[in-house]
Amino acid sequence: MGNYVSRRDFIKKTAAAALILAGPAGSVLDAGNVFAKTAVKKETAISPIIKSDVKEIEGEKVVWLAEDSAEYKKLMLPKIHLPLIAQNGGLVPLTIDSKHPMKKGNYIKAFHIFDFNNPKSKLATFNLTPENGRAYISTRIKLQQESYVQVVTEYSDGKMFGGKEYVKVTVGGC
Repeated sequence: MGNYVSRRDFIKKTAAAALILAGPAGSVLDAGNVFAKTAVKKETAISPIIKSDVKEIEGEKVVWLAEDSAEYKKLMLPKIHLPLIAQNGGLVPLTIDSKHPMKKGNYIKAFHIFDFNNPKSKLATFNLTPENGRAYISTRIKLQQESYVQVVTEYSDGKMFGGKEYVKVTVGGC
């Protein structure tokens, strides 16, 4: 058997060397303790859930309606289907479904998906045409933590309406 260094010792020694090179001249720090403190801070620091809504997209104002309002039902805004609890934040199933008739001159042009708790808040945009026949999207998204996934529905006349659903994530995916 040769001289082997354990993984823990290697990390401590590498961290100590990096701290000595990066730290102020003449300072000596215990690399093992510094490493342990930063690891604990990262694990216990849970970001608060951002609850703000999308205000506008490319200069167009987004309108938020109550689900039980008459206008909401008239517009046939889509239903957002997410699990209540996502076991894996890396593969969260998302379905957006609308009964809106996809006719020329009056159709759903796009779905914009946002999560302000992710490093990149805009997750995706799906462009639709009347030829799609139905405004339906089924995909998987990545979520870092529990949050409100927001879907902005863009109509062919340029109007935009928002909807959101809450999902709890047990293991983050970002």
